[in-house]
Amino acid sequence: MAIKAIGRFCFSDIRRMDAKTFFKWLAVVTLGTGLILAGLHNFIPPAQAHGKFAVATLLLFVLVCVALFFAGSGAARSKSRVAFINLVSASVFGKMLIAIAFLFLYQRATKPENEWFVGIFLLCYISYTAFEVWFMTRLAKT
Repeated sequence: MAIKAIGRFCFSDIRRMDAKTFFKWLAVVTLGTGLILAGLHNFIPPAQAHGKFAVATLLLFVLVCVALFFAGSGAARSKSRVAFINLVSASVFGKMLIAIAFLFLYQRATKPENEWFVGIFLLCYISYTAFEVWFMTRLAKT
């Protein structure tokens, strides 16, 4: 019974990308990434110095995903055939700039004692980039 309920929750609306589906999967990705970050924080002492950075990175990528979802929803409904492609191109470049600036500012502001912050950042970056590819692909089909 519980397995069926989990299956319905996870896979009932996987083909369409509306706001309910997006936020449900954003919560799943955020919970999974947060649990991995909590594990790193609890079991790897050098990573403990970057706890606030890990939370800030997680929040940054949640905000980027939410902004990209709403922009992508509008672009997918646009009459312009290139609006969605332009959004994807701009988002890749913009996210890269945000990532570099975020890492640079953290390094300059806190002068971290080790490089674990880069691994923490890459974990979040890869997790949320995979999620973005998934939901943007679904948006493009709507």
